[in-house]
Amino acid sequence: MPFRWRPDGTYIKKLSNTRRIMPFLMHGRTESTVYYEQHVEVEKAWKYVEDFRKETGLKASILHLIIWRTAQVLHQRPGLNRFVAGRRIFQRDGIWISFSMKKEMKDEAPLVVVKKKINPNWTFEETVRHIQGGIQKGREGTKSTSDKEMDLVFMLPYFMVSFFTWLLRTVNHFGWLPRSLIHADELYGSLFIANLGSIGLQPAYHHLYEWGDIPIFMALGTNEPRMALDDRGRPAVKDMMTIKYSFDERINDGFYSIKALELLKDLVENPEMTVEPDPEEAPQEEAFGI
Repeated sequence: MPFRWRPDGTYIKKLSNTRRIMPFLMHGRTESTVYYEQHVEVEKAWKYVEDFRKETGLKASILHLIIWRTAQVLHQRPGLNRFVAGRRIFQRDGIWISFSMKKEMKDEAPLVVVKKKINPNWTFEETVRHIQGGIQKGREGTKSTSDKEMDLVFMLPYFMVSFFTWLLRTVNHFGWLPRSLIHADELYGSLFIANLGSIGLQPAYHHLYEWGDIPIFMALGTNEPRMALDDRGRPAVKDMMTIKYSFDERINDGFYSIKALELLKDLVENPEMTVEPDPEEAPQEEAFGI
């Protein structure tokens, strides 16, 4: 049935009319964007990563920890793992996280984007090993499927490039893009992470792309000392990371979304913490039938 099934998700049948009307009132992700900022204490997180490196010999970073925890949050709060296409809201099939990195720490070095499907039931070590392969290929200069497709596109005259991108947008609107193209494109996914802290920068609020269907952009900053409250409620200087989010509010309301982001903050600040089922989470039967 057109519109109601896609290779990357399933139409959510039972939504309130208020939620269903939003893609008709706000046609693009740009006009639907809400911005949110967090300051996350990272002292325990860095210790957890450093201990993990010593035990396993793997080159893990706080980015790996955030990806691991984000997958758990998206599994725990599936109402955030949605997207809008063809004026309809879909539940995404799986947790797909894209993240960017520099090939080298030089101004002229190209940016590489890696996309991975993350199993929320993996251990931290399993997640790190899964991610490492994509990072290594990117830094070695191995071209992704989307890179190869772009090489072919720009063999065409410019007026044909415009027509080709229009055609793909139209096909995507109807849900007719092939699964292979969607899975290869880094802008079709649950979340995009830009780790600006890895190059010594603080984050900016990033725009959401109209191409693809990613509804959340997360920008990570470098660590810096900030005033916060300690366990006894007293002022203390702590090592904090600033995270800035750009979020497509059509997929869910702000209360639900901020609860999910606060859960992510707790999980990053307490790496040993176990994820418990959320008793307030809506049951699955509301959403996933055609």
